Order: sequence, then C-alpha cells, then structure tokens
Amino acid sequence: MSQGNTVERGLPCDSYLDKSLQDDKNIQATLKNFYSSIEVLEADLQKALAIQAGRTLNTNDQIKLDSYLAYLTSTLFWIHLKLQGVDVAKHGVMHDLGRAKEMLARDREINASLAAPRLDIKAAKRFIAAGTHTRFVDMDGVMVTETQYNKSLEQTEK
Repeated sequence: MSQGNTVERGLPCDSYLDKSLQDDKNIQATLKNFYSSIEVLEADLQKALAIQAGRTLNTNDQIKLDSYLAYLTSTLFWIHLKLQGVDVAKHGVMHDLGRAKEMLARDREINASLAAPRLDIKAAKRFIAAGTHTRFVDMDGVMVTETQYNKSLEQTEK
C-alpha cells in the first residue's frame, strides 16, 4: 500500500462510522494521520524484512535490525490490542515492548561508548618522554624551567 493512498480513496473505516463521525473534521484528520502512520510502519516493516531475508548484514547491524523488528512487531500488536479494546497494562505485550526498548537502549549505549574519543597511548608516551628531560623549579609559587630559574638567579646577583 503506498503512502497517501488511503487518503485519496477515503478511509477504510468510513463504512463503519456514523454519518456525524464521517463529517467530523477532527475525527477524519486523526484517522487519516493514523492510517498514514500505519502505512509508514508497514513500509518500514517490509524494508526491514527484505533486508533480513538478504542475510548480508554484519553481526552489529543484524542485532540492530532484530531489535528494531522486535520493537516494531510488539508495537503493532499493542496497537491492535488497543483497537480491540483490550486492557494492555497487564498483557504480555508490555513485557515484550519493555525488553525491546531495553535492547535498543543497550545498543545505543554500546554504540555511544564505541564512538567516544579514545586516548592514543603511543602519542601520550611520546609527549611524556619528550617532556621528561625538562626540570621545573618552584620559584615563589610559580613553576619555571630550571634554565629560566638559573637566568633569574644570575640577573638578581648582578
């Protein structure tokens, strides 16, 4: 189903609505938004399933895709239950949604830690080695090099 297709043909639920609800612009706008969102979800699901069927992903991308599919299918099932009038607060789908959210959050956390700046150990060792030959002296609360301290002593003696 292409996006926007529902809006052009009229809503599938129009035959189930009273005439007053069919004429209510707020209800119609909400329903059009709902149906277009469902169409987007369907398109995303089809793309994700096509990618999964290809099996050309590396392990990290496969984990992301599986987490996304788990969250998407649980969300669609939750929507279905809500539309049927089921109390989802105690339904098992809430556990599935929670687990999917945790998986997505954990993946985000792992990727953030991998993207964090890292210390270049070899460069740090070079900086330390280059700076170790310089001696510093405390001159009245100011740290100066030994050479600067000796020059200062020579100038004060003159």
